[in-house]
Formats: sequence, structure tokens, C-alpha cells
Amino acid sequence: MSDTRKTAIAAGVIAAALIALFAWLSPGSALWWTFIPAMVIAYAAHLMTTNRRRPDPAKVLPVYLVGMAWQFLHFAEEFTNGFHRRWPTEVFGAQAMTLNKFVWINMISYAAFAIGALAIYRGWRVPLLIAWFFAVMGAMGNAIGHIAYDLIAGDLSFPGFYTALGYWIIGPLLVYRLWTATLPDRLSSTVTLAPVTEAATAR
Repeated sequence: MSDTRKTAIAAGVIAAALIALFAWLSPGSALWWTFIPAMVIAYAAHLMTTNRRRPDPAKVLPVYLVGMAWQFLHFAEEFTNGFHRRWPTEVFGAQAMTLNKFVWINMISYAAFAIGALAIYRGWRVPLLIAWFFAVMGAMGNAIGHIAYDLIAGDLSFPGFYTALGYWIIGPLLVYRLWTATLPDRLSSTVTLAPVTEAATAR
């Protein structure tokens, strides 16, 4: 079995475990419509890109870290405006999350995203799944989702909306860099030397 297939299977096991965890933690159907499809998309993107070739840290990591920094500001806006109460109830018709649960989910996510940053830097294939999940859910998911939340709740200032606008810049750029900015394949950098012929030595 090739290394690429082994890492694909390992990432698949992690993705499946996280999907099961999201299903268990979900307030009503909230994570079924957000985190779970985002993980499926992230895994598919990982298989097509970063599981095959390492991302270029010089091009990907700065955008990723800016996205992480912005995520802290986004969390602050959500935290101070009652997102943990309003998102489950007004958007999905579920019970509100406790504040403790909301904070723990976010802090554990940010710890995982930090490992994703390290994976980009070190070229660790399996944890690059987490980097893709941040790009899909943390960046693009927030950009698109908060517009939907505003429309469903009928409130154009739904908690998190203003900082989510920044992800319309960060998200597409991060997805593009993860998809395209790869390091050259090691085999392609190998120089093949032509055999030295008698004619060449005669020169």
C-alpha cells in the first residue's frame, strides 16, 4: 500500500470520528447543516490536493495565520452578542447551547487549527485535513453562513455578521492557496544525467 493511500485512510478515519463527534454535540440539526458537510468537503479537497503534494508554507501559512487571527475577533463578536443562544434557536429551532459548551467547542477547534498550521509548516499530510476544514468551515462557512443566518433570523446584525465579512477576502484566498500553492515534487527536481559518449569525451 502506498504512503498516499495510507495517509488518505488515516485522514478518513479522523474525518469519520469528527463527524460522529459533531453529530453528538450538535444542538438539534445545527452541526448537521454546517460542520458535517464542511468536513466531507474538506476531506474531498484534501484527497485531491494536500494528501498528494505538500503545500508551500511560504504561500499558504501567512494567509492561514491571518485567518486564524481573524477567527479570534469573530469569536469575540459572537461571544459578546449571544451567538450561543440565538444561533441554535433562531436559525435551527433547537435548544440554546450553554455558554460553557460554546466556549469549549471553539477553543478545542482553535487548538486543532493551530495543529493545522503546524502541519502546513512541516508538511504533515494527515493533519492537513484540519487545515482544509478551517478553510471550508472556519473561513468560507462563516462568510456564507452568516448571510444565511441574517436572512433566516430576519436580523441584519446577527451575532458574528460583521467580522464574517472579512472571510469573503480571507476564505477564497486561503482555498486558492491550499489548492494551488504546492512544493515541487521531489522527483521533478531530480536531474537526469545523460550518459557520456565517446564523441562527447573527444570534444
